[in-house]
Amino acid sequence: MSQDPSHNAFTDLVRQFSHDMRAPLGTIISTSDMMAEGLYEALTPKQARANDRIRRNGHRVLAMLDDFATYIKADAGQLTLSPKPFHPRTSLTEWCHVVQATAEGKGLVLHQTTHDSVPQTLRGDAAAVSKAFLPLLWNAVIFTVQGDIWVDSLWTEDQCWSLKVRDSGKGIDEANIPHLFKPFWRGVERPLVMTGGAGLGLAVSQAVAKGLNGHVTLEQTSSTGSTFHLQIPLSPAPD
Repeated sequence: MSQDPSHNAFTDLVRQFSHDMRAPLGTIISTSDMMAEGLYEALTPKQARANDRIRRNGHRVLAMLDDFATYIKADAGQLTLSPKPFHPRTSLTEWCHVVQATAEGKGLVLHQTTHDSVPQTLRGDAAAVSKAFLPLLWNAVIFTVQGDIWVDSLWTEDQCWSLKVRDSGKGIDEANIPHLFKPFWRGVERPLVMTGGAGLGLAVSQAVAKGLNGHVTLEQTSSTGSTFHLQIPLSPAPD
């Protein structure tokens, strides 16, 4: 089936816009870094706080551009993949470490379990898998007020890496479930912790999962928590 030319043109426009925005953003962030390091002159405490806001928001805009570009490419079926061998246990630990400080800052306990059935080495695009997985983990951290988050890594009989993220939050209202994977939908409940995203997390997760021939679903939700399930078909690779 041929794609809509207007859709392809829009995708190309977004890709070019994202590319062109990176240069000035990079200049803003690097200049802010140099100011923080005192390469121009020592900053007063008030100037340092203002500079920190510039740096944090520069990184925030950069993250939003990354999410937007990734979603557009994945949704258009134009996700560029570079499959190669990787160690799922090491990768999963690194991905969980990304949210560790935020989770600990909220008093949350993050549990990570990898079943023996998971091969030591898999072949696939680990960076792409992380783009499908991390939004699920961030979602759990952001919307869980207290308690625990569990990450379970399994290997299925149909050769899929299965990653489940379960939290101890208050669950998702039934009326909100149909909207969860819609781009830019943030829901009515405001998170206690902002991560700099643009409301694209779950939409990116689903689009990238599809680009990897996998899928992500809300497996269950109740007043004691929710579970999101990501499955990606991958091939075991020699150690």
